[in-house]
Amino acid sequence: MQRERVAILVTLIAAAAWGLFWLPIRAFEEAGLGAGWTTLAIFLTPALLLVPLATWRRMRGLPAGAGQVLPGVLVGGAVVLYSESLLWTDVARALILFYVTPVWGTALEILLLGRRLTPARALALILGLLGLVIILGGRTGVPLPQNAGDVMALVAGMLWAVGSMRVRMTPSLSAFEGVFSFFLYGSLAALVIVFLPFQPDAAAPSGADMLQLAPWLIVAALGFVIPVVWGLIWGAKEIDAGRLGILLQLEAIVGIGSAAILTDEPFGLIEATGALLVIGAGVVDVLGDRRKTVL
Repeated sequence: MQRERVAILVTLIAAAAWGLFWLPIRAFEEAGLGAGWTTLAIFLTPALLLVPLATWRRMRGLPAGAGQVLPGVLVGGAVVLYSESLLWTDVARALILFYVTPVWGTALEILLLGRRLTPARALALILGLLGLVIILGGRTGVPLPQNAGDVMALVAGMLWAVGSMRVRMTPSLSAFEGVFSFFLYGSLAALVIVFLPFQPDAAAPSGADMLQLAPWLIVAALGFVIPVVWGLIWGAKEIDAGRLGILLQLEAIVGIGSAAILTDEPFGLIEATGALLVIGAGVVDVLGDRRKTVL
């Protein structure tokens, strides 16, 4: 019981902190890193810092996580795209579009796992889709992505749903393996994105720029990124899925709320309504009685 309470507290803190993940991303971009290079630096720095510990584990005959290619690519790649979306569209839009995850999770479980659609999940599906339509079409009348960042956030949410399902199917995965594979394969995904043709500032930052930013990248990795990811992954293994789903809604609440307060980007009735619908979808999804089915 004490361990579960600690896990709940750690998960709450990590979830709230993860809702502020957009702040260091925006800060490093404003400091001179291009969009793609910012994401790469955010992922590669923790990966490099964890290499000595991964090597030590291998020397002791313990798995380090490099073999967890598929979970690492899916989950790491999802957060890489989400990170990029924060630099290509409004923060609130990126957050809301990413957190439509219950829609994709429900669809995957029905199509791939043969799960039946319960009233709660049906309601979550409707709320999530309504939130998606409102955010995408609220200002233009056409429910389509408005820019590359919108597309990235949507795809990131889909990849996250697939990756989360894959991680749940690997119960033996340790917290360190999850963390290291997340940053290792996330770095590879970020490296690919850096060289995609749509990046307007594909030129690598100068050595002087990187030397100046390196201490801040290390501080961000050790003081924020690694502990937060570790807390989320460790907590996910210690808490039942239903309770975890509720706790993780704090990410969306903190992220969307902080973006509304700290940025001068549009946040009005449309964004607030979309946010409430998407967060409501997540809450309904995990609180509903899944034993009652409608299909």
